[in-house]
Amino acid sequence: MNHKNRLRYLYTLMLIGVATLIAKLLVPHFAAANLVMVYLMAVVLVATRFGKGPAILASVMSVCIFDFFCIPPYLTFAVSDSQYLLTFGVMLTTALVISNLAATAHDQAERATKKEHQTSLLYSFSRELAEGRDLNALAEIARRHIGELIEAKVDVLVSNTGETLSQSTDNFKISQATKTIPLRSSNTNTAPLGSVYFPDGLTHCDGERLSTLEAFISQLATACERSRLSEENEQARVQVKSEQLRSSLLSSISHDLRTPLATITGAASGIMEAGDKVNLNECKELAAEIFHESRRLNRLVGNLLDMTRVESGALEIKKEPQPVDEVIGAAISYFEEQLESRSVETEIPDDLPMISGDAVLLQQLMINLLENALKYTPPDSPLLFKAKPAEDNAEFITIEVSDRGPGIPEEMRSQIFQKFVRAKSRSSAGGAGLGLAICQGIVEAHGGKLGVSERAGGGATFWFTLPVDNSDSLANKPKETIALEA
Repeated sequence: MNHKNRLRYLYTLMLIGVATLIAKLLVPHFAAANLVMVYLMAVVLVATRFGKGPAILASVMSVCIFDFFCIPPYLTFAVSDSQYLLTFGVMLTTALVISNLAATAHDQAERATKKEHQTSLLYSFSRELAEGRDLNALAEIARRHIGELIEAKVDVLVSNTGETLSQSTDNFKISQATKTIPLRSSNTNTAPLGSVYFPDGLTHCDGERLSTLEAFISQLATACERSRLSEENEQARVQVKSEQLRSSLLSSISHDLRTPLATITGAASGIMEAGDKVNLNECKELAAEIFHESRRLNRLVGNLLDMTRVESGALEIKKEPQPVDEVIGAAISYFEEQLESRSVETEIPDDLPMISGDAVLLQQLMINLLENALKYTPPDSPLLFKAKPAEDNAEFITIEVSDRGPGIPEEMRSQIFQKFVRAKSRSSAGGAGLGLAICQGIVEAHGGKLGVSERAGGGATFWFTLPVDNSDSLANKPKETIALEA
């Protein structure tokens, strides 16, 4: 008998004692038959509160104590009048019937309460399983809810493709008393998804609780199988996406590599075939083609390497104070010949503070943005470079590159900075679609933002923000300027 049951019988004795005290006080004022009601009331209370066992004990004790204290001769079990024997029999029978009915109602109510609690646990368990993101979360949810259901320690181990992924208790040890229930998938030919361990066994669980536990196990197995299938589908999707990206990369790179290589090969072969008859001007033109296509090829390979560093997180930033006009001027100088037919304007305030950034990466950023503008705009269209303090944050500088090209469709503006994505255009310009993705990686590595907007009057404005340099040692250093001509 456990502690809880002992308390139930102790409280039963106390209630019978209280009933006896009340009956003893009422003996001078009421007939013995009326005092029986006091004990019957005690029996009803015991039956409704503590169940059938204590109720039977209360019924028998009530008859004995009623005879001992309330029937003359008092303080003895002897009976002076035989008619009291009938009273005792009726009293005992009535007490037993009442106790049985009350105890049955109490047990039914208790079972209904337990069933409601188990149903509530099952509903909560199902809802949390549906929200579980991975097998670790599912194992923890199952451990907590199943443990609450059986009121004992539980351990859950789930696995995926033969590898153990989660075990909710690190110090769990399997003993001879441990009960193990495997998690079976819908495909009976496959290995179990995992197991649920009960270190103390299940002997203390009744039939209803075991039935609810079976529902818990079934739902857990379904959730684990769903999680496994979801992970497998995600892996398959990533693999397909990787193959598509690899194919796109190979297709784009092979085309972009062949174009400058074919130009270089043609120019070089032209010089070689001319031999002694080579014309100096023609030779200069062919050499210029070789030079420009070599630089184009170098930029393409550099973009590939930069993209690899951006994705791997290996992009190192060496921040130094950088004058904005020098960053813009370096990019303009790089494309000096291509800009001869264009009008290039710059709007840079004289009091604009320096920015903090990596000189090499910022030059790559501006070159990629300017090259993008040269590719997709008419050869005689103007370009505008503008720098100003950021409107939403005084600690940043906004730099804009504006053109008069076809612009970027609104639906493409959120995608244009992704790898291998190129805006639809009538232009035949080639490219792997990596330049803007690298620009975004460089800007974000500096803590800034990159975007594109429609330019008033037509065209597009690519803008980005970079942090202002706040180093005290350079606060009073004069800013060097260069003339920008095109």
